[in-house]
Amino acid sequence: MRKLVFLFVLVLLVLSLSAQELNLGDRAIDFTAVDINGNEIKLSDFYDKVILLDFWGTWCGPCKKEIPNLIDIKNTFKNDDFEIISIALERGNYETAKRFVKDKRMNWVHVIDKPKGIELAQKYNIYFVPHVFIIKKGKIVAVHLKGSALKSKIGELVN
Repeated sequence: MRKLVFLFVLVLLVLSLSAQELNLGDRAIDFTAVDINGNEIKLSDFYDKVILLDFWGTWCGPCKKEIPNLIDIKNTFKNDDFEIISIALERGNYETAKRFVKDKRMNWVHVIDKPKGIELAQKYNIYFVPHVFIIKKGKIVAVHLKGSALKSKIGELVN
């Protein structure tokens, strides 16, 4: 198990070395993916909303710890121009991850596809999870927030 975790982290690290660092104010990197409901999504289709782009994994303790906060944020701002898009960096079974999302009632957009997750991690220079970007009008306006700071920032941006 430790070898798999190490290998996964190593792959993400190597991929991140070839990616360009994203900074506040940079344009978010657009992508197209298929969500867990089989719908094709495109990040730029959400640019009229505040987007919380969340890279995570079911195997990641800190990611699981943040789930109640994300659920609270989604419920608090559900009527606002706001969306969460989670990209799962999964090592395991797609169905297991999909069941995890359903069991935890994580009612937002999820992409759980190992090749797509690795591709997007490379594009966004992700080398650890959880890793969040807040995007408004297609631009990155915050990164690495969690807990109450994340909720507060979303509140500032949607109002």
